[in-house]
Amino acid sequence: MRIRLDGAWDFVADLDPKYHAIYGGFHRPDINRRHWKQVAVPGVWQKYEERYDIFEGVCWFAREFDLAELPAGATAQLRFGAVNYQCNVYVNGQWAGSHEGGYTAFTLDCTAVLKPGLNHIAVQVDNRATSIKWPPCLGYFNYGGIHRSVFLEICCGSALDDLRLQAVPAEIGGELTVSGSVRNMRPGLLLRVRSADGLSWEDTIGADGAIHTCVPFPGVDPWSPARPHLEPVTVELLDAARIVLDAQDFQCGFRALEMSNGRIHLNGAPLALKGICYVYDSPASGLVMTPEQVETDLQLMKAMGCNAVRCHYPMDETFYAAADRLGLLVWIEPPIYCYHPGDRETNTRFADPAWLALAQQMAREMIAVARNHPSVAIYGIGNECNTHNPEAEPFFRALAGAIRAEDPTRLLSYAALYGIVGPIVDIVDVLGINSYWGWYDQIDAGQPIEIDEQGAAVDRRPMDLAPMRRMLDEVLARNQNLALLLTEFGADAVPGFHSRSCDLWSEDYHAGLLRAIFALAADYPQIVGTFPFCFSDYRDPSKIQNGYWDECNLKGVVDIARRRKLAFAAIQQAYIFPTAISP
Repeated sequence: MRIRLDGAWDFVADLDPKYHAIYGGFHRPDINRRHWKQVAVPGVWQKYEERYDIFEGVCWFAREFDLAELPAGATAQLRFGAVNYQCNVYVNGQWAGSHEGGYTAFTLDCTAVLKPGLNHIAVQVDNRATSIKWPPCLGYFNYGGIHRSVFLEICCGSALDDLRLQAVPAEIGGELTVSGSVRNMRPGLLLRVRSADGLSWEDTIGADGAIHTCVPFPGVDPWSPARPHLEPVTVELLDAARIVLDAQDFQCGFRALEMSNGRIHLNGAPLALKGICYVYDSPASGLVMTPEQVETDLQLMKAMGCNAVRCHYPMDETFYAAADRLGLLVWIEPPIYCYHPGDRETNTRFADPAWLALAQQMAREMIAVARNHPSVAIYGIGNECNTHNPEAEPFFRALAGAIRAEDPTRLLSYAALYGIVGPIVDIVDVLGINSYWGWYDQIDAGQPIEIDEQGAAVDRRPMDLAPMRRMLDEVLARNQNLALLLTEFGADAVPGFHSRSCDLWSEDYHAGLLRAIFALAADYPQIVGTFPFCFSDYRDPSKIQNGYWDECNLKGVVDIARRRKLAFAAIQQAYIFPTAISP
């Protein structure tokens, strides 16, 4: 049984959390919340009121809910879709647990602290940058709050647990492997798998509660971005009298993904990834992934000709379900990015067991939500770190090992900055390379460019991609059989600024640079996909105020309101008429 706890919560900012840790009592059911603000959960406090727009700190959320007396032997867990960044949870004034990591789901056992009748829950949320381990720097806005759904999950008796579905094409059509376990196992229980068109398959369950069964699906169509066929499947737990004790519904896509001869193959055929990078930021809801905003974004990606999207942190299940339905291959990664100790530095975070354990925890929690979605194709292990540091290799090998142990069915990747590859090439299946040649080298080369009222040329420099070619040639000379994804390239474009002479910061320069890089990519058969950065403009506190950036990253091919820039059409031309990407 699931009790949804989304909706109205009480909220207050804790402006002196160090003092209030001793004298606050914000967690107590009897605290007077008269002056707390009523807010929506899921939500982020930057969207609650203007005065919280740039607040970074500690806040509290609280609410009550009714609960009948739990049957003997029942267990109860609170499930949070995500809280940014770390939190402490209290039920009826008692600490129920904590969690660190801002973009993954987690559960806390609260059986012992619940009671019949009215129950009180309080959540302390801390998003201070000084408290954050991963990511070690802020490359996107640090929204704070309970930004995904909250449930109370009650298990009475035997129940399905940790179900993992692997659906692959087969000679007969498809084969579905279901594995997992049964909580509170007892003799005589059965597993049944049903499809919408009448297929029914029963199997026994191991005495220890272990589930493993293979179900033939005759005549089922494969899933692909071009034809994202989904097969509704229900997995049921039955008692000896065939009474359904528990059931879970899935949308299965039968597809096979592998690396073969230096290419990514989907369902046995090579597939070039026509991707886009994605940092979610909604002007209406911030970090909250509303179904409406997700649908708008993915529909725009499909209209642009994309068949893949690289997400820079784990997504909400709403996103994966939409990608399944619309046909987009998804690359996701825990936020292990932009950590740059010196080449000879020792005792770095890479060597700290606590930092590794947190990275592995984030990866496992990411996979637990994503693994049953056919759209999910690539797990990233990191982005733009200094992999020349000798302590980086054991860190990334351990992280990759944890991911492969949890889900060996997806490809592994990493996004290296400007060819800083190091030993990563031997760890992953396909390597991404980020580089902003044609942009940062240009805007850092001279004085800031001024835009006059008529949009006339003020400063213009030639677009030079020779350094990008040299970088790719050097990487490939060391790794001749390497399969590459060209990731993170592009320029910032001030929305609405057009220049016939393609001035920097104009939409025209941005579109022209993308066209030039697509043409360059076509010269390298080792490049098996492209992921320009990025889909939309978004709030980015790392961007300095220079007359163009205003705490926003402007590399989007649509602006933050999802209005198309010229770069949208440049990608659309390259992807729908794919002369710019090798087949």
